[in-house]
Amino acid sequence: MDDLKDLAETLLGAYALTGKLLGLLPIPINLPPLEAEGGLNGARALERARKSIHDLPLDPVLIALLDDMIFEWLVGRDLCTLAVSVSPDPHRIYGLRRALARFGHLSEGAERLLLPPGQTLSPDQDQ
Repeated sequence: MDDLKDLAETLLGAYALTGKLLGLLPIPINLPPLEAEGGLNGARALERARKSIHDLPLDPVLIALLDDMIFEWLVGRDLCTLAVSVSPDPHRIYGLRRALARFGHLSEGAERLLLPPGQTLSPDQDQ
């Protein structure tokens, strides 16, 4: 269960990073705080953000990265919710770990396109 707790904390950090990246867009998208009850409001906000980014004047590569990144967070959130509410079966933990790994790769690509060369978003950096 400690592994699940660590993965859940990583998922929370991924939500915060997503908010920081969406806040860097030419027309910033702000996310609400992530509530403890399964992240339903956050998930809904991310679904709206996924649709909104397609209407912004953005590089198609950035749109694809953000879209996939948000999708991976949503998959991870669903797996984490099931692992907590049903059971932390190995396939759920594995799937959550993989979704977070894909999220990390995609977020690095989005950061490279949104930030000046050499600059990165630190986990504790304010928006």
